[in-house]
Amino acid sequence: MLEEKITLEQARDDVLIMADRLACLYYFMVESILEDVDEEIAERIVRRAIQRYGLDCGEQVRKKVETMGLPVTLKNYRLGKDLPSLGWEKESVSLEDPNAVASQVNFCPLADRWKKLGFEKWGRIYCCIDQAKYRSYSDQLTCYHDKNQLDGDSYCVVRVVSGPPQEEGR
Repeated sequence: MLEEKITLEQARDDVLIMADRLACLYYFMVESILEDVDEEIAERIVRRAIQRYGLDCGEQVRKKVETMGLPVTLKNYRLGKDLPSLGWEKESVSLEDPNAVASQVNFCPLADRWKKLGFEKWGRIYCCIDQAKYRSYSDQLTCYHDKNQLDGDSYCVVRVVSGPPQEEGR
């Protein structure tokens, strides 16, 4: 088998295609549920599915970190490779709390698609995956969405705090 090398730009484009496909799949799944049940029941179903999905994502990250022989810590979460390194445009946010990390997400391909579809409410429910995955990775981590593009903010801020929850994760 010949090994073909692709450029960083091609790899980013491929990730964006896959992210767009995922956003569309989620959109059509929710739309299909809404065709068959009322909105309250649909929301309960979607929230439960996202919760389960997030719990599985966090568990997979934890298993990867443990397989490396490393402790399950906030610092080591990134080593579990939860999301692609390309496609999302983000930067670290400086915090005074040494037990917390935060990222500012200036571009999320999922949110971008959902905003174009007028699907912010349901897309925002998808974002609850973050709280579930960090909780599943370690019950000592709590994730907060301090800002979210799907709430009307110009960017997202995802903050994760190590230690017992101080407030309800948003």
